[in-house]
Amino acid sequence: MAKEQSNKTGQPTIDVQATLEVDEWYDLLPIEKKLISYSLGLGLALLAIFIVIFGVLK
Repeated sequence: MAKEQSNKTGQPTIDVQATLEVDEWYDLLPIEKKLISYSLGLGLALLAIFIVIFGVLK
């Protein structure tokens, strides 16, 4: 985690560049992978359904 420092007013400051370097990449959680796959599957299924429906009703 990034090191916190205090400025003259006592407000904590964070080194953003160090935080971005540390948190640049991390693996997805299993639930995130599942949600992505459900969303992609639903989108492709709806796309296929709409193509069939509007292709037939043309």
